[in-house]
Formats: sequence, C-alpha cells, structure tokens
Amino acid sequence: MTYRAVFHKLFKPKLVFLKAMIQLVYSPKWFYGKDIIIDLISVFALLLIAFFSAKYYSLKKNKNHLLLAISFVLMGLSFLFKAITNFTIYSNMLQTKQLGLIMLTYTTLKSSNLLFFIGFLMYRVLMLLGLYLLYSIYHKQDKANLILIIYLIMISTYFSRSAYYIFHMTALILLYIITSEYLKNFKRNKLPTNKWLASSFALITISQAIFIFIKIHTLLYVIAELVQLMGYAGLLITFIKVLKDGKKKGKK
Repeated sequence: MTYRAVFHKLFKPKLVFLKAMIQLVYSPKWFYGKDIIIDLISVFALLLIAFFSAKYYSLKKNKNHLLLAISFVLMGLSFLFKAITNFTIYSNMLQTKQLGLIMLTYTTLKSSNLLFFIGFLMYRVLMLLGLYLLYSIYHKQDKANLILIIYLIMISTYFSRSAYYIFHMTALILLYIITSEYLKNFKRNKLPTNKWLASSFALITISQAIFIFIKIHTLLYVIAELVQLMGYAGLLITFIKVLKDGKKKGKK
C-alpha cells in the first residue's frame, strides 16, 4: 500500500468531517466566541420582548400581542440553538499535526456532524417561523396559506444546508415586508415608538443582506453580527420605552 493510500485511509474521514464543519463557520478566528456572546444578548433581548408582549396580552387580550410574544420566543430559541451549536464547534474546532512535510488540520470531535446540521437547521426553522408570525400580524392568513407557508419554510431551510444564502434571502424578504409595515405605521401616526421599531427592523433587514455575502470575506460576518445586534438592542429599548410610557399613563 502506497504512502498516499495510507494517508487517505487514516485521515480522509476527518477531512470530510472538517469540510462539513467549515461550511458552517464563516467567522474569522479572532471573532470566535464573540458571536456567541452577541447571540446570547439577542436571546435575552428577544425573550424579554416576548415577556412584555405576553404581559400586554394578559391585560388587553389582543391576539396580535400573543402572536408577537410567540414570534419573539421562537426567534429567541433560534439564537439559543445557534449559540449552542457554535459553542460546540469552536470548543472542539481544530488541531494540527505534523506528518513529515505535510501539515494536516483535522477535527478531533467524536460525535457526528449531524449534530451541527440539526443545530443550524433548528436555528433557521425557528427564525423563519418567528418572522412569518410577525408578518402574519399585518397580513392575515387562512389555514391553507398557513400550511403552505410553513411547508415552504421547511423546504427553504432544508436546501439552505448546501446553500446558506437561501435562508438569509428568505429572512430578508420577510423582514423587508415587516419593516415596510412599521414604516407605514410611523408615516400614519408619527409616533416615536413606531419610528424606533421601523429603524430597528431596518437594521436587522440590512444585517440579513450582509449575511448573504459573507463568503466573500469573513469581515462581513462580523459586520452583519454587529448590525443585527444593534437592531435587536433597538427593539428591546423600544419595548422598554413603551412599557414605561404605559405605566406613566396608568398612574395618570
């Protein structure tokens, strides 16, 4: 058996697994872990917004507040899956071994790469479902449309395994429609909160547009993460402001 045959026999499975992992990692090395912190901040912001929305629903029994709460819970859980998956990848990432003149980089992770795909698929499915629920607040859907849209979300998520940008393009379209609705609301009544909501969702929309091109340069991934964080932070600030204004009116 030749040296090359021995080499492939010993290390080809690891190289194939590494290739699968690399397709999930677009962050520059110096940013490893920092994106996890950003995602966890997003989880906190989204779940807090969901809590505020649920509180409003319990007081006013408005179905839109319930949909808002569920959508933000789904989006928060999606970031949680993403953070856990990235943590698993980064903590077991790469080791380098010297084989004569050949430097072989491979992963020492023993579990199946199925774990990573499940994590990222859950992130994408929950995010798109959450965005769709936000969209449905302004564009009411019957049961037939609901089933069809959920089916299309599942299909687009499945194919995003091999073409990640499909997920970001789908999210971009949904976010563009949601942002447009908040912008219309602001133009109608000129409320500052609607302006903040439109601006925050606009930032999140822009982040998805940047995510589409992250294969061009890893720095785009960093920019997209930071812009997205600004968007979710803006949403949290807006909902806290709405809550405070509501308490002030209640005292009066």
